[in-house]
Amino acid sequence: MGPKIFSVREANSQIPRLEELLYDLDRVRDRLRYLKGKLDVLEMLWGEEIQSESNPDRNEFLHYTEELEKAKGEYEQCARRFTDLDVVLKSVDTGLVDFYGVIEGRLVFLCWKRGEKTVEYYHHMEDGFAGRQPIPSGEMAR
Repeated sequence: MGPKIFSVREANSQIPRLEELLYDLDRVRDRLRYLKGKLDVLEMLWGEEIQSESNPDRNEFLHYTEELEKAKGEYEQCARRFTDLDVVLKSVDTGLVDFYGVIEGRLVFLCWKRGEKTVEYYHHMEDGFAGRQPIPSGEMAR
């Protein structure tokens, strides 16, 4: 069984959910950056000595390491939710999401980017974001 094929209307109905999922990813990415920063500082201060049981910052290092692993798992779980919706997350940074669709009888990606109110663009499978073009008006109502 292949991927779900979305109509423009179906893709548009997913936008509120995609906004939520992107917000969740942003939140987890911020946490990952924070934790990584804490670990980097400790490693910069202590180097390999941070692993020593006698190191006064070892417990803090272990705590942040554990929290980082949890956050990585949460990130993977958030990213998997896009797959569960049968959409393709192309860029977390820009919030770029593609939906499989059909335009003029050809399999394409309906293309949506965070901040856009509706899905108004598509590109052929081999073209990518640079090949984005407006969805023909006749296809918008489907």
